[in-house]
Amino acid sequence: MEGRKLPTWALAGLGASQIIGYGTLYYAFSILVPEIAEDIGKSQQWVFGAFSVALLVGSLAAPLSGYLADRIGAGRLMAAGSLLASATLVLMAVSTGPITFAVALALTEIVSVAVLYATAFTAIVQTGGHKAQKSIVHLTLIAGFASSLFWPLTSWLHGFLSWREVYLLFAALNLLVCLPVHLALARLTTTAVFASRGTVAAVGEHRPLANGTLVFSLMLLGFAIEGYALSAILVHMVPLTQRSGLVPQVSW
Repeated sequence: MEGRKLPTWALAGLGASQIIGYGTLYYAFSILVPEIAEDIGKSQQWVFGAFSVALLVGSLAAPLSGYLADRIGAGRLMAAGSLLASATLVLMAVSTGPITFAVALALTEIVSVAVLYATAFTAIVQTGGHKAQKSIVHLTLIAGFASSLFWPLTSWLHGFLSWREVYLLFAALNLLVCLPVHLALARLTTTAVFASRGTVAAVGEHRPLANGTLVFSLMLLGFAIEGYALSAILVHMVPLTQRSGLVPQVSW
C-alpha cells in the first residue's frame, strides 16, 4: 500500500461527485423549501423539521456504511449509493403529500452517507495508503465549491423549473455523472481492500490505548456539536442572507 497513489483522474472524479452529492442532497434543499412547503401543504418550519429528522436518521446509518466500506470497498459502496441516491431523489420528486415526502427525504439522507465525505475519504485511504493525506486535502478543497456552485445553480434552475423537476434533474446528475465515477473507482478500492486483509491478518490486532473509550467518546461529542452548528448555519445560509437584505435573491 505504501507505493500506491490515488490516480489524478480518480481524485478529479471524486471531487466532481462530492460537489454533485453535497449540492443535490444537501445544499439545494434550502432554495426549494418555500415551494415544497406550499406544494405539500405544510409550513416551511415543518419542512425544515422533516429535514432535521432525516439528517438524524441518516446519521444512524453511518456505522453500517463504514462497515460495508471496509468489507466490500468504498468504491462499490459509493456506486451503489449513487444509484440509490438517484432513486430516492426521484421518490422525492414524485411524492404526493407530506408523509411520502418526509419518508423519501429520510431515505435520501440515509443513502447520502454512502456517497459523501466519510466514504470518499475511505476510498482515498484504501487506494492511496500512506500517501492519502494530500489527496484528502485536495478533495476537501474541491468539494468546498459545492455550496458556491449549487446555491446559485439551484436558484437559476428553479427560475424555470418546479422543485420536482429540479430534483429529477439532480437525480439524473447522480446517475449519469457520479455512478460512472464510482464504478471506475470500485475497481481500485476492491483490489486494495482484498490486498490489505492479508497485511492486517499478519500484523495482528493492536492493543487499545488506556482510557481509549473515554477519549473517543469525547472526540465524537466534539465532532457532533461542531457538525450540528455548522449544518444549521449552512442549511439556513441562503434564507438568512435573503431576509437580512444582504442579497435580495440568489440568481445568475
